[in-house]
Amino acid sequence: MQGFLIIVGILLGLLGIVESRRCISEDEIDKLIERKMETAMKKYDRKIALLEEKIHSQEKKIRTLEEKRSSLGAEEEGKNSIRVHTVNKQDTNTILQKNPEQKPTNGHVAKKRIVPALDASDVVAFCAYMSTTEVSPSRHHILVFDDVKTNIGSAFNRISGMFTAPIDGAFVFTWTIFSDRHSYINSQIVVNTEAFTSMITDSDEVSDFHSSTGVIVVNLNRGDSVYIRTHPTELSHGNIYSGSIRGRPSFNGWKL
Repeated sequence: MQGFLIIVGILLGLLGIVESRRCISEDEIDKLIERKMETAMKKYDRKIALLEEKIHSQEKKIRTLEEKRSSLGAEEEGKNSIRVHTVNKQDTNTILQKNPEQKPTNGHVAKKRIVPALDASDVVAFCAYMSTTEVSPSRHHILVFDDVKTNIGSAFNRISGMFTAPIDGAFVFTWTIFSDRHSYINSQIVVNTEAFTSMITDSDEVSDFHSSTGVIVVNLNRGDSVYIRTHPTELSHGNIYSGSIRGRPSFNGWKL
């Protein structure tokens, strides 16, 4: 009986050892799976990063090609327009032969005027109004003309009230101010940070509405800004009137 118990004890000990080894083996398997997954994820992360770099590079190439295509298209359009509008003497003689009723003037062959093509990117113009009365504007106050009627070239910002030149060239600007009853408004048109000129709209001593309009012609570089403000040192008083009956302040500009 005692021998039997010894054998049973030995068997139970062996079973415990086997179970212990089985547990260790499962833990090792889990760790191995985790390491392999981490390695695979790092590998795929590197591949994704490389693909993103390639996509970014391709997008830059596409943008460059699109810009070149636009530039070539504009040049070709200009050449075609000049060819269409140009009529030389030989062409005129041919036209006269085909149309005998068309006769030369004073012995000279009439020549058609050459009209160069107008690039759409050169057309810049805007027209904006102040939608509501500006009550007691302070010194150095930028006037905002928020009701935009025309904005060819998208160079005028209705939120800031500023025009930003999209290209180099000569521009014309006009602005009109309405003073409310018993009001005195001193306004300026500013190019970048320098006042180009000032304008007074004065109805201070009368119970009436007055208006004034200023016009300037200025050469701008791309990125230059133009806006209307009250005088920075001389205080205006009263209101800048805006209404549908008597009129609304406006700010306009276009490229020559």
